[in-house]
Amino acid sequence: MFQRILLSFVIIFYSTYLYAENLEMNSIVLEANEAPPFWSKVLPHNGMAGEIIYEISKACAINTTIIFKPLSRLIEDDTNNDLGNPAFFIDNQDFKQIIPIALYNISLYRYSNSNSNSNSNTIKSIDELVGKSVGLIKGALIDSTYFKEKGIDFEESYSHQSLFKKLKLGRIDYVIEIDLVSQQTIRKLFPLEVDNFIQIPIQRFSNPIAIMLAHEQENVDYIANKYREGLKKIIENGVYEKILKKYSNKRFVKADLLKNLQRYNLLYYVEDEE
Repeated sequence: MFQRILLSFVIIFYSTYLYAENLEMNSIVLEANEAPPFWSKVLPHNGMAGEIIYEISKACAINTTIIFKPLSRLIEDDTNNDLGNPAFFIDNQDFKQIIPIALYNISLYRYSNSNSNSNSNTIKSIDELVGKSVGLIKGALIDSTYFKEKGIDFEESYSHQSLFKKLKLGRIDYVIEIDLVSQQTIRKLFPLEVDNFIQIPIQRFSNPIAIMLAHEQENVDYIANKYREGLKKIIENGVYEKILKKYSNKRFVKADLLKNLQRYNLLYYVEDEE
């Protein structure tokens, strides 16, 4: 029911760009924008995804550094290696290696100080958004033509906080956002009204966060294999699961999570060229 919106809509707010700053084989630099709890320069190890990368790097002896830059600069720069959802980037760039390291989910959010209308807590068709205004992060919508023709108005912003403030004030009807980012933003801005922000899941499967290495990346196959090796190690020793539990306030089934992560790893895996 949401096939078209899932094909057209891709979150890139947490997108990062990766490049080799020096010639040392084991030294890598990543650029990211603030999107807590996934990426944040004020959180330990730069947030959830940053901590996953930190532990992967430690396990495989890669020296990885994360540098934070404004979202607008990251969106405008399409020349570097990327870290984000491959569904967005692979249409614009042919990557040599893609290594999924984490998953995220997307939902619609609405604001209500009354629980009288339970039917409004679910959406079964995209047609239910006709005539509504939907807020989303800048650059997340690839093609708005279909939605404009349907009469769905999108309002873009570079700020997650701005989206939820507008939702609270009634300036927009819905926000479409990544779940953990939404929950963190709502708790920070409106700690006494968390229950008034209604989450409406819109998809069945999680989306991947992946390291995407360009053909021009120095030692690209070596680095990719080291990252895969490190990811495998932290999954096996339980470190990966501990990180997810630290940042998620919901219970999850480990077997299902690892199955979905493996599915994306198989989808994007590229054999080394001899």
